[in-house]
Amino acid sequence: MIFVTGASGFVGKSLVPLLIKKGYEVRCLVNNTSVDSIYGMMPVEQIHIDLNDLQSIRSSLVGIDTIVHLASAHSFGSIDNLMDIDYILTRQLLEAGRDMGIRRFVYPSCLSANRASAYAILKVKGVIEEFVKKSGIPFTIVRSASIYGRDDTFTNVLAGLMKFTPFVFPRPGNGQAVRQPIWIGDYVECISQVLLDDRFTNAQINIGGPEFITSDDLLKSIMNVVGVKRVLVSMSVTQMQWTVNYLRKIVGNRLVTSNWIDHISRDCNCEINSLQRYFGIRPSQFRQSIDYLTGN
Repeated sequence: MIFVTGASGFVGKSLVPLLIKKGYEVRCLVNNTSVDSIYGMMPVEQIHIDLNDLQSIRSSLVGIDTIVHLASAHSFGSIDNLMDIDYILTRQLLEAGRDMGIRRFVYPSCLSANRASAYAILKVKGVIEEFVKKSGIPFTIVRSASIYGRDDTFTNVLAGLMKFTPFVFPRPGNGQAVRQPIWIGDYVECISQVLLDDRFTNAQINIGGPEFITSDDLLKSIMNVVGVKRVLVSMSVTQMQWTVNYLRKIVGNRLVTSNWIDHISRDCNCEINSLQRYFGIRPSQFRQSIDYLTGN
């Protein structure tokens, strides 16, 4: 049986149905959300536990073979949220998983994760990667480029902000940072294949989409789909963070955090044919896969 944390999140909502379709038994760790409202009649087991109680976590892992640890505060959290959810929960899961004899721990990370990074999410992910590698549990770390899709907090937030800000749209730096966004459908297929492939035991792999896209091209592609025209204006990352925090107070949307700046402010890419080489997948191109934004 596979234990999936963050099952009600963006990636979880695509991964769990795929695992069920492939014949896996799945137990979902959820907080206040019922998976019934997401997965309907699918045979998904859900469990609520006290994340501060190690014995409770151990009990939740009875009968579990593999943990896919999706839960993260990346899309909405501050550094404090990242430490509480990403750092502390992962440490607890690793300790409990080691005690319970878990045979695979799959950890989704980010390209360029490094404990010395200036970006909070990359710093925390880098620290956690080290814990995963030293845990004593067979692991697979999947480092990916930015994941996008219908319910993401990346392209959808950008599209919403573009409509909200008239005439101009701020972007960090000169807009030439090179990205390699990966479609959610391709991403979850990779995760599902990792579970059965011994090549990825005690391995770290880097995956991304099939094209290198500058930040400006990415933003312009979103504008075209949304149907707006904005002049792109350069700002420093610090100015961008201040601007987003100001907009958040006006909009009142908890998803409008400065974390999305990470998606467009720095180079984030890997081998261009990584999905084909590792998994035999012909990945979707960004411009051809963002029509879901037309409703924004």
